[in-house]
Amino acid sequence: MTPKLSIRLEVLPGTSVAEQVAGAKRFGFDAIALPGRFKDRWLPGLRECLADSPLPMSSISLGFRHSLLSPDPLRRRQCRDSLMELLDLCAELGAGMFNFPPCLSYDNPERLSDRAECDALLFEQLPALADAARDRDVLFLLEPVNKYESDYLNSIEHAANVSRKLNHPNLACTADFFHMQIEELRIDEALSKAGNQVRHVHVAENTRVEPGPGSLQFRPGFKSLKDSGYTGFVEVECRYLSGPAETVLPRSAEYLRREWEAAV
Repeated sequence: MTPKLSIRLEVLPGTSVAEQVAGAKRFGFDAIALPGRFKDRWLPGLRECLADSPLPMSSISLGFRHSLLSPDPLRRRQCRDSLMELLDLCAELGAGMFNFPPCLSYDNPERLSDRAECDALLFEQLPALADAARDRDVLFLLEPVNKYESDYLNSIEHAANVSRKLNHPNLACTADFFHMQIEELRIDEALSKAGNQVRHVHVAENTRVEPGPGSLQFRPGFKSLKDSGYTGFVEVECRYLSGPAETVLPRSAEYLRREWEAAV
């Protein structure tokens, strides 16, 4: 079964959110993924058109304040409060997932650096956040990112271990192929080991354009996901496009579906 494809709102063309969502459907996508960091830009327009939207909202990524790993207890509390607000927003918009890289260097330069201390802080704070996600019918997803963007939680193995230890039905992991190409020797093997802890997938090319025109091989990783019974979204989380959206995004959607089907 081919997974549903979602696409990040900010790379879609259009002068309004309604035009962007309509374009995503025209290009062959099944849902919209929302950038929490820029919500002031799109939230008013989305609220205006949500009732008539041709596509559902699948997820929100980022947008929280400070870090759960800050050495300052006040900043940790402010982070938790902002995460609660984002979970409320997920519920309002019908977005069933929230993506959470615990600390990004350019957002939170002041943070704890000892891995054991950071793990302990996550174990302390995540259960309440996962409970809040459950109450809102949302998955709270730990997302590893590469070493150039964070010095903590870089591998899918680490994220999966945290998720397994906490063992909460609404806590799992996002596997991002762009970050994994930097951090993992073998994306397919890393995904196999993470198994059913992976409940969401991000994809982009080696240069972070849309999947298809670059050198990143998706098929081996897709096979591992299929073997572990993955049924979630595959989200195109590119930062740039390699050409006009009207040309490259339909081509990318077709490419991803073709690669998934060929992953045997």
